[in-house]
Amino acid sequence: MVVAQHPLGTEIGLGVLQRGGNAVDAAVTTGFAMGVLQPFMNGIGGGGLMTVHMAAGGGGAIDYGMQAPGRATTDEFPLEGGMEGMDTGSSRYSRNFAWPKVKDDMLSSGYKSIAIPGTVAGLSRALDEWGTISLSDALQPAIKIAEEGFAVGAHFTLSLVSGRGLFLRFPATADIFYPGGYPIPVGGKLIQKEHAETLRTLAAGGPDAFYKGEIAEKIAADVQANGGLLEVSDFAQYTPFLHRHGMLGEYRGYEVMGLPGPTSGPTVMEILNILSTFDLVGTNHGDPAVLHLIIESIRLAAADRFTWMGDPEKTGAPIGALTVPVYGAERAKSIDRTKAGPADAGDPWPFEGREMPADFPGPAGAAADDGTTHISVVDKDRNAVALTQTNLYLSGVVNPGVGVMMNNGIGWSCPIPGTVNTIAPHARALNNMTPLILLKDGELRGALGASGGRRIWTSVAQSLIHHIDMGMSLQDAVQAPRIHVEDGDVMVDGRFEHDTINGLRSRGHQVTIVDPRYDVAPYAEPNGIAVDGGELRSAVYPVAKLTVAAGY
Repeated sequence: MVVAQHPLGTEIGLGVLQRGGNAVDAAVTTGFAMGVLQPFMNGIGGGGLMTVHMAAGGGGAIDYGMQAPGRATTDEFPLEGGMEGMDTGSSRYSRNFAWPKVKDDMLSSGYKSIAIPGTVAGLSRALDEWGTISLSDALQPAIKIAEEGFAVGAHFTLSLVSGRGLFLRFPATADIFYPGGYPIPVGGKLIQKEHAETLRTLAAGGPDAFYKGEIAEKIAADVQANGGLLEVSDFAQYTPFLHRHGMLGEYRGYEVMGLPGPTSGPTVMEILNILSTFDLVGTNHGDPAVLHLIIESIRLAAADRFTWMGDPEKTGAPIGALTVPVYGAERAKSIDRTKAGPADAGDPWPFEGREMPADFPGPAGAAADDGTTHISVVDKDRNAVALTQTNLYLSGVVNPGVGVMMNNGIGWSCPIPGTVNTIAPHARALNNMTPLILLKDGELRGALGASGGRRIWTSVAQSLIHHIDMGMSLQDAVQAPRIHVEDGDVMVDGRFEHDTINGLRSRGHQVTIVDPRYDVAPYAEPNGIAVDGGELRSAVYPVAKLTVAAGY
């Protein structure tokens, strides 16, 4: 079975399985195709994360997130209001999960916002480790779609209309997506000839063609000519991280596989560890007392996330401690069952047997992130892949002669000096992705992930709680009403009953009601596959994207 956020992507992945490929073959082939089908969301100009379970053993996880160029520093991204009066002290309280505006929006769009892409390295490494087909074979469907084109849907055209001010700044982008100066209409065909040619070069030359050959040279030359930071040497030094086991922890007897490090995996695991101290098994979804505990657990984990998480190779951040069960139990002690409390960061350092260095950087905030896609695959042998890819939400730049939408991955990093997630040379910024695989006694039980930026980790955590604690099917779990909170107001799905919402307010929560049928922004779009006995059952939540599941 394959679940992807575009019907053609699902069809392509299913075809790989039907021809005898395994879950990794299907996920990688679908991943390349989704970069053509959803170029604003992901692609070889971006990065991602992948979690893999191999039934015969030897699975793991790959972090192929984007990496800052070697010349990236905060000096390159001056704040619009300057640094005067800004509190950059080392307070351990994460009360404002955002950062100030950078001059000319250089952090979020344009050539300076482009980070080193990791998709090619990550997907290629996955094939080398666990696949059965060649990289060239995996690229053929993407090449065909880019060359021949496909009919775009309403969501795609809406993105063109809303992003017109950005895209038309870059001639190569405008040529592809605005033929004759107008956005491609619903049902119109998107053709990406240069993208197809770049994929052909990659198919013939392998990853080195991208990172050490003509593709890197073309991208770097265009970026340099337009004031950006990427250089050929940045591409040459890029390497994805392979985690041989990929085990984050356990929850109610389930083993949770995912990515450690500056991802959302540790945050989801901390939420689950906090909640594991409460008896939620068999509780009702709309019970305000239960939802209160979920909200408070998320807020505590969010405070830790933005206080302690960044590139551990740059800061020595104690990310591993956030996934330790006894730390979660310690954090749970601060929750008042009767009312909303302060959401201050905890002290994870003792749980790694270390003391916090006196010069440890201060808290950072959270960047916006909307351009993401998620793929779930399980094959006949019960190998499984959960894969999330992103461009963050694109720089707007398509490099002439390359034809690929580039990321704005620098936007994940904080432009304020001295924070745990500050822009730094070759730093890997904190990202929101968390593709997970569930096991029980070593046997596959499901794959799950989401697109939706900062809402990914809250949606994935709640989907697991709905499924494991409340006994919902995975389909019902991803489709059930959710909340989103970091600090402050709680975004509450308007489908909750009035008694639930009033119960939250009576406990002191500041509630903002948002109906996902009209505004997907406060939530995310999870999808997955559950293994139910001998059957595979899909779970989709197609609010904005055309998520489709298919199996045989």
